[in-house]
Amino acid sequence: MRNFIAFGKIILLIVVTLYHYSILMFGNVLSLFEVNQIKWSADRRKLWAKSVAKIIGMNVIVKGIPPKTPFFLVSNHLSYVDVWVFYSLLNCTFIAKSEVRSWPIIGYVLATSGVLFVDRNKRTDVKRVNDEISTHLTVNQGIVLFPEGTTSAGSDLLPFKTSLFQYPATNELPVTCASINYSSPDYEKPAYQSVCWWDDTSFFKHLFYLFVMKEFTATVTFNNEIVVNSNRKVLASSSYKIIKQTFEPVIDPETHAKASISS
Repeated sequence: MRNFIAFGKIILLIVVTLYHYSILMFGNVLSLFEVNQIKWSADRRKLWAKSVAKIIGMNVIVKGIPPKTPFFLVSNHLSYVDVWVFYSLLNCTFIAKSEVRSWPIIGYVLATSGVLFVDRNKRTDVKRVNDEISTHLTVNQGIVLFPEGTTSAGSDLLPFKTSLFQYPATNELPVTCASINYSSPDYEKPAYQSVCWWDDTSFFKHLFYLFVMKEFTATVTFNNEIVVNSNRKVLASSSYKIIKQTFEPVIDPETHAKASISS
């Protein structure tokens, strides 16, 4: 029965995504008539994400005060679901690793929806994205960065990659910090398995498991302390310490270690 419901959710998600994506792309036409395309896209992405949250049974709890645009926000990274969470709460776009662009359908949708992709292994590409941030960071939209560079099971914070802190460092732009956590009811699989995507489970297989779930909870904690520093490494280190203060493990390190061995 749950599998049948999961297939229904997938179909509904596809329909809803096509609907919101079509309206979002219509903003390209409206821009010819002096409609603010960035604001249009940010507003549409928020509505799209709220619809996705309802479909997948995601309850979102917010602690602290979300930042006002324009903002440069950094957060820990647990799953592709993180994008839907922040889209549902903020007018924002993301800096994502280049591999996401190659994901079937989803990669294309994100690429044409304003997400900035970066190959962190190429210095020239990092510089390109740092240059592009200025055009995407406006009074109508903020930027969200996951400086860990990859997802995890949520047992601890991974080290932050500092390269994309160069833009806020150079421009002495305030950096806002947030932490994200997932939990699931006792009758569902633990969130570190069902929501966090960190092992070698394929994307679509993991996504189907997510749809099988009836519900789960995402908790986002916004820290009101901002960080400003002209040194990107210091800026990254300070942001790490702030996020560490509110970070709540999805799974304790010992259980994670055992799960990693068994997988």
